[in-house]
Parts: sequence; structure tokens; C-alpha cells
Amino acid sequence: MALIEYLDIDDDVNVFVAGDIHGDYEGLMEALKSVNFNFMTDMLIGVGDCVDRGNENEKCFNLLKEHWFRTVKGNHEDFCYKGLLDDHHAFYHKMENNGGRWFYELPDDIRVHVAMMLNKLPILLEVKYRGKKFGFVHADVPVEDWELLKELVSNNAIHPIQKRSIIDMCLWSRDVVNKDYVNIAQIDNVFLGHTVLPEIKQVGNCTFLDTGGVFRKHSNEYKLSIVNLKDYC
Repeated sequence: MALIEYLDIDDDVNVFVAGDIHGDYEGLMEALKSVNFNFMTDMLIGVGDCVDRGNENEKCFNLLKEHWFRTVKGNHEDFCYKGLLDDHHAFYHKMENNGGRWFYELPDDIRVHVAMMLNKLPILLEVKYRGKKFGFVHADVPVEDWELLKELVSNNAIHPIQKRSIIDMCLWSRDVVNKDYVNIAQIDNVFLGHTVLPEIKQVGNCTFLDTGGVFRKHSNEYKLSIVNLKDYC
């Protein structure tokens, strides 16, 4: 498993970034249509949580095979892997609010394959595009320096104050999203999901994109948000 992945993308490629997809394949296709996404030439980057809660989880898992799609690992991908390994995580993953029951209904061999593939997703993705450096992480940025964060993730370090794994915090924490301002050094902008918000939220140079698209079946106040990376260059 590569904890950090790097991409250099040509300037003429249209790069879009989507909030948490959560098994809502139909919603993703509708959102891509709304931005005139070209499946032959454009690229989509996810901020994690492709699966769980929605009704089309296997289709969303299969996005990993598409040449036009990249994503970081979210806490729900981590749920799948850990739920495969022990009953404690499986118990909580199956709860209705977590939406993981679909995973345990898969045939054993497919469930193992899905979990292993999801576990290979990177914790951090770094993209160089149009002269800028962009970071992608699912939930939080535990330290306010991108290069230091990469070092800590690579070493599976423990946060000195919170006494939690830095990787675990990248997948689960909600510190930055609740701040008024933050500046993550040595990166131009960081894109995150995890925390459901009424609209896209910018906190300093961090962009939170989870606007609860999978919950649109309950209320039209929710939608899957997609932004064009060119707008941040």
C-alpha cells in the first residue's frame, strides 16, 4: 500500500474534484453531466468515501478501475478493510448510519478482493497542475505543514498532543473544518470531504467538499459537489 501518491497532470487536462460519493453512482453521473465531463480526456479526483450508505456501492467501487478516476482513502474504505478483519469493526460498519451492510452481503472472495483494493488507496494524494501543488486527504490535516504531514504519514507517527495515529486523524478527525482560518504550509490548496456541510466551505487554503450528495434521496437540500481545479490555479 502506497500511503502517498503523486500525480503530475498536463495543463490542458480538465481536472474536477468531487465530494464524498458514498455509493451514489447515479448522483455522480448526474453531477458529471452537469459539468460536461469528458470521460475520454478529463480527470476526476475524489476525497474518499466512495462507498457505503448508497445503493450502488459495487459500481462506485469499480470506479477504481477507470482511467479517468483517482481518489484517496476515506474512513468508509477503512471500515471495509477493518470490518473484514474483526467483528468489532464489522458490527459498527453494519449500522444503518454507517451504511456498510452491503459489504457483508458480498460473496466471501469478492468481499476480500474489495477490502484489499480499498486498503491500497493512498492516505494523501499530491497533484502538480498548472504550476500549483494541490493536496487531497479525506477528513483533516493534523499538522499545518504539508511536507511534515507527508513525513508523519510515511512513518505512521503518533500525534504528540492528541496521542492518536496521524493516519487515523487524516481519516476521521474534524479539527480544521471547525476553524475560522488555517494556512497549511508548503501546499497551495488542500481538498477534503468527510464532514457534511450545507455548502462547500473554504477554511484558509482548505476546501471541504462533502455536501451530502447521498442524502439527496431524503432532501433536495443535499447534492454532490464538484469543482474544477482550474478555478484554484
